[in-house]
Amino acid sequence: MWRKAGVGVLAALLGVGGFGCSPKGDDELPPIARTYANPIALEDEWGEYGLGDPFIFKYNGYYYLYVSTRDTDEGIKVWRSPDLAKWTYEGLCAEEPLTKGAYAPEVRYWNGKFYLYTSPAGQGHYVLVADKPTGPFKAATDNFGRTIDGSTFVDDDGRWYFYYAGPSGIQAAPMEDPLTVAPEELPTGAYMGGWTEGPTVFKRNGKYFMTYTGNHVFSAGYRVDAAVGDSPLQGFRGFANNPVLLRTEGPTVGLGHNSLVRGPDLDTDYMIYHNLEGPGVVGPLRHMNMDRIVWNGDRFYVAGPTAGPQPAPELPDFEDRFERSDLGSDWQKKGADEWAASPEEGLIARAKGSGELSMLLAKPKTEEDYTAEFHVRIGALAEAEAAAGAVFSYEDDDNYGVVLLDPGAGRVTAEVRRDGRAEESAEAALPANVDLSRLHELRVEKQGRSLRFYVDGMNALRLELRSDLGAGRVGYAARNAEAGFGYAAFSGHVGGSGARTAYAPIPGAWQAVHSEDGGAVGGEGTGGDAANGYYAAGLKKGDSLSYRVNVESDGEYSLRFRVRPGPEGAKFRLVAGKTAFTPDIEVKPDPAGEPGEWLAAGADGVKLKAGPQRWKLEIVSGTMDFISADAAKYAPVTAAKEEFEDRSSSGWTRYEGVWTIKEGQLRASSVQPAKILWGDYGWTDYEFEADLTVPDEGGRTGVLVRATNPANGMDQGQNRTDFVQGYYVYADAAGLHLAKLNYGTVPLADADYSLPKAGDMLRLKIRAIGDRITVFAGGADTPVIDFADRGDAPFLRGKVGFQAADTAARFDHASVAPVS
Repeated sequence: MWRKAGVGVLAALLGVGGFGCSPKGDDELPPIARTYANPIALEDEWGEYGLGDPFIFKYNGYYYLYVSTRDTDEGIKVWRSPDLAKWTYEGLCAEEPLTKGAYAPEVRYWNGKFYLYTSPAGQGHYVLVADKPTGPFKAATDNFGRTIDGSTFVDDDGRWYFYYAGPSGIQAAPMEDPLTVAPEELPTGAYMGGWTEGPTVFKRNGKYFMTYTGNHVFSAGYRVDAAVGDSPLQGFRGFANNPVLLRTEGPTVGLGHNSLVRGPDLDTDYMIYHNLEGPGVVGPLRHMNMDRIVWNGDRFYVAGPTAGPQPAPELPDFEDRFERSDLGSDWQKKGADEWAASPEEGLIARAKGSGELSMLLAKPKTEEDYTAEFHVRIGALAEAEAAAGAVFSYEDDDNYGVVLLDPGAGRVTAEVRRDGRAEESAEAALPANVDLSRLHELRVEKQGRSLRFYVDGMNALRLELRSDLGAGRVGYAARNAEAGFGYAAFSGHVGGSGARTAYAPIPGAWQAVHSEDGGAVGGEGTGGDAANGYYAAGLKKGDSLSYRVNVESDGEYSLRFRVRPGPEGAKFRLVAGKTAFTPDIEVKPDPAGEPGEWLAAGADGVKLKAGPQRWKLEIVSGTMDFISADAAKYAPVTAAKEEFEDRSSSGWTRYEGVWTIKEGQLRASSVQPAKILWGDYGWTDYEFEADLTVPDEGGRTGVLVRATNPANGMDQGQNRTDFVQGYYVYADAAGLHLAKLNYGTVPLADADYSLPKAGDMLRLKIRAIGDRITVFAGGADTPVIDFADRGDAPFLRGKVGFQAADTAARFDHASVAPVS
């Protein structure tokens, strides 16, 4: 069923009218027991400064949170949590004078030491070192510059890299060791067209990913972009349809400076970021936010931003921190060697040098596919063949897998035993800078016949099995050594599969591949700059896919589905229990389009109740492919006119420029670019008409449709005219044009149309239906532009408005009306 999308374009088709049925049925999910809600405030945070630039990392079963220090204060605060939900303040982890106004502290563990990188007041960087994540951290370097927002990444080969904000985007440099940044300064290619900061780099499936933020912390348009590359230093390419996180109006705005962390289920990634609440006593007042990341192929999506109650991060199926004086009832010894636990040292194995493998096995069993996490250090060696590590998929003494760290050879080895014989094995050298006498995280991912092994996040080894290896027990193993062990856990999620049982926040989007039904992912097509993903292929009458959603509030919504209909088209609907709460949504191939295009079909005015729900997408007739869907608050379009006769612009919201009403016209000064919006963000399909003046040479004047997430692009010296998401139809000296604005400008179409002279009025009518934007000029009935946005993210909802730049402009006789 699951196939991979090709590089080809995606598209949208018109939606269906309103439908009034609340989803309910006999398979409703129980209420969510553990929740959190953004923004998050914590005890002992910096007063009137909050939790800016939040960074979270995990060490030995606990999460540690570090935030920027208020400009007037010294010291860096740290909190600890077992589950990303309950946080305990641990005090100041650093108090040296150089930590005054310590911006964006980030911590990395390596070989028994914790390295903290920070940029005090944005003036270069220091590295501080501690023996514990709670400190005390002490300065280990002088100021080595490199602007602000330093972040590190360690590749699979143990090489370190340093990233920071540069004048033209994020810059990178190799590191000689955790304390030394090489002199190189390389542009990564990650750039937001203005000040760009807050980089985070990680690796997945052989590709390097980066998230980064811009353009100004006091802007409502502060946002997060993402990029992907084939090298850790250069050649990063921005995701199609960046930004990945943005909200400029509503409960949280100014979202950015994120970190990424894996949740307690060992599988789900979370984006940790801050929102802007306004000026504090000193600097910006900000608080922490957290939203889940979901993957589809090599492209990730943020399930947010959210502001209502959301399910707290899911816990593992089993975990143990060994914070006690006995082994506990959940564990069973195998072998004659000694195993003991203590609150101070954790779990200890004292092998006697017999050469036999001694094991301590957890009694609960994993599922067939799972992720398991272990922590291992190897002390005194009894013999050259000393090793320690983890057991996985243990069925009995003759059937199990084991992955061992070998300090003598500096290698990691994995072996699968069947019927008492070692049938499959693999080994690889560890980076030379890994000290196995210190605690290391050992991670096992079992997915089908594929086994992946990680050491401290480095992809150390992979083993492809010839036959299935089923569910079983996990545990620790030691041979010929005194070894120490820490946190152990396992989860039935692996490779992002946790998204199948997670609740997609509504308003928001969900991917077809994340149905509860699951299924093997495979198929055809090639990826391109992380823009493609998998889809449900060949759906036919009687097929259904099930999804969990969490609706934030009661109300009417518009739903849109990206589908590819078969030759005869298809009909589908959403069902909760036995009740359809959308009409049968019909989609047919666009006769004016290209074969095999993705289209967007949907329904408006769908009444939803707040809370967790299970929705099923059912195919009523025909055949189709399905890749994704989204839901947003809906507002019906009511016919309205604005003649600007009463000197009032009530209902219009100014974002940039100097606007006045004079002689019955709305006017924008040429002093600076100007943007103003009218209507409701929940509007879907409509016609918008208005008169506007033809601009002077070098200027442009136009109208906006489907506009959302506007911000003042002139604010804080950003000098940007594209701080909005929507379509822009404008006139300039070359004629009429259609562009897509998305905190960047993408030209879409040009019209062969002779404009009146500069200063004269031009009548424009824009019809927005589904993905199609049709432009009429001068009162004519024949369109001058007829463009279907066949990209993978057409704008399907939003306000109308005006925008002008580098010219004075006048607007009049504006009207909006619904269309079907």
